[in-house]
Amino acid sequence: MRVAVIGSWTADNATLRESVDAFQLACRRLGRELIARGHSLIVGTDGLETADGNAARGAVDALAAMPPSATPRIMVVRNADVTETFHDLRRAAPGVFVEHVVDAESWAAVKLVQIQLADAAILIGGATKTEQAGLTAALSGKPLACIGSFGGAAAALNRRFIDSPTSWNYRPGQATQLRQLQEPFSDYVLQVAFEAAWIEGAPKLMIIHGRSPDRDGLKDYLLKSVGRVIVLADEFAPTEPIPLKFERSAGSVDGAIALITPDDIGSLAGDPATAPRARENVWVEVGWFWGRRGRSKLLLLRRGGASIPSDLGNVENYEYTDSPEERAREIQQFIARLRSASDTPDE
Repeated sequence: MRVAVIGSWTADNATLRESVDAFQLACRRLGRELIARGHSLIVGTDGLETADGNAARGAVDALAAMPPSATPRIMVVRNADVTETFHDLRRAAPGVFVEHVVDAESWAAVKLVQIQLADAAILIGGATKTEQAGLTAALSGKPLACIGSFGGAAAALNRRFIDSPTSWNYRPGQATQLRQLQEPFSDYVLQVAFEAAWIEGAPKLMIIHGRSPDRDGLKDYLLKSVGRVIVLADEFAPTEPIPLKFERSAGSVDGAIALITPDDIGSLAGDPATAPRARENVWVEVGWFWGRRGRSKLLLLRRGGASIPSDLGNVENYEYTDSPEERAREIQQFIARLRSASDTPDE
C-alpha cells in the first residue's frame, strides 16, 4: 500500500506534547516499520520538524538494510515552484525517490494531494493543514490513523471522531481504538495505528473468484510471493454481512486478482447463441474494486473463452489455459507495481 505520512512538531504550537526528539524518533520508527512491511511512503516536506521528513529518513534507513529495490518506495509530493527536496537522502539512496509535482502554490493543496494519492494515511501532531488533510481522508472513507500521542491536529481529530463518529465514517464501537491512539507513543500505539489504517498484516492480495478450483492454485502461488492472501470465503466473520466483510477486506489489500472463469453461460435476450461467462458476484466485486481502489490495482486472469464486459477492456487482463500460474511473469510484474511509490491512481 501507499501510505501518506503527514504532520509536524513546532515549539510555538501550545497544543503539542512531548519533545521534538521524541516526535522525530516516533516518525522515523513509523517510516522504518512501513518499509519493513513492504509498503511505500507518500511524503511532502523534508524538514526535521515534519512527520513526512522524519518518516522518509526512517524509510531510507530500513531500505539500506534490505536488498536493492527495483521500484521507487518513497513518493515526494511538492509544489511546482519548489526545488528538489531530500537532497542528501536522494544521494544516499538512488532510485528510491519519485516525485509528483502539484500545480498549486498552497502547501495545503500538497497535503490534500498526498491524501488523494494514498491508499491509507497516518497523521502525527500537526496543525491546520494536517487537520484539513485528516478531515478529507475521513470524509472520503480512506483508511486513516491519527496518532494523538504528541497532541496537535491528530489528537484533536481523534477527539472529534470520538464525539461524533458516524459523521466521519466511523462506527461508534471504534471509540476505544481512537482513545488508544491518544496514549503516549509506544509499540502498542503503533500497532493500533496500523490496525486503524487497515495496513496491519499487509502486503496482501485479494482473490476475486467464482466457483472454479483455480482459486486454490492461485492462492498457494500468491502465498509464496506476498505472504498473505485474502479469499473472502476463508475469512471467518459469521456475524458480519457479506457486503461489509468484502468492503473491509478489499479496502485493506494492496490489490486484487480476479479469476474470470466460465462458470455460467449467457446471451442477449432473444439470441439463442450462448457464451461462457463468469459468475455475477465476480463482476459486482470487480466493479467495486475498480471504482473504489482504481484500475491500476486490479488484474484480471481469464480462463479459456470466458468473456469480459467491454467496459473493462482497458483493465489489465491475460488469458490462461489450465492454471493461473501460466501468467506468473505478469502476476509478478503486477505485484512489483503495487509496491512501488509510483503506482498512482488512474487518470
